[in-house]
Amino acid sequence: MSKVALKLRILVVCLLILNVLSLGADFYFSTKDGMGIMEFSDSISYLLGFPYSEVGFRLSLDENRTIFLSTFGGYDFVKSTYSLRLSSDFQVENIIVSMPFELTMKIGETNEPTEIGRFNVGLSASINFGNINFSALAYYSAFYLFYDPAFNVNIPTVYTDDIFRSSLNVKVSYIQPTLSISLGYFASLRWLSYRASFITGENSPYIEARVKVRF
Repeated sequence: MSKVALKLRILVVCLLILNVLSLGADFYFSTKDGMGIMEFSDSISYLLGFPYSEVGFRLSLDENRTIFLSTFGGYDFVKSTYSLRLSSDFQVENIIVSMPFELTMKIGETNEPTEIGRFNVGLSASINFGNINFSALAYYSAFYLFYDPAFNVNIPTVYTDDIFRSSLNVKVSYIQPTLSISLGYFASLRWLSYRASFITGENSPYIEARVKVRF
């Protein structure tokens, strides 16, 4: 384990303890993303958990609060990857449409040529029907970062991917003021041009629950 990853784990544990001792917290559990605590407001949100934690900011760009710019930064403790996501969000009444751009990468020394990062472009939509929320997120990746210590001096090279890579995440949630329960399905798909066929990756249903805790 790198020193940076160890320090981040210690920081997350400390923040978890401080938040639990505060006046309120939202506890979440997911069979796909692990468990932890989260909180959302109009302009800032955070998710502190294991294996993934992130902090996000949301800025309104118009007086009617229909156009937003969002940014998120996170770390996955299991995969040892950092992520940065920028998103333009459009909200009209109970409908939100977003176009996120995401970069995930590993930061660390390597002695072998390897892929250390990937760019993803996505489209997501969320619709509320009373206490029911339906959301879908699709990602597509066409570029990746490749590092070869024999030819690069701490500078990765951007390459075009010859394999079509995509993912789809669909979720239905039942929402109450103090809790929510969600059922979702995540699927990844790749197109191999040299075989002229699709192959599937991680494909699985999952369950999420979120409970507001007060002290």
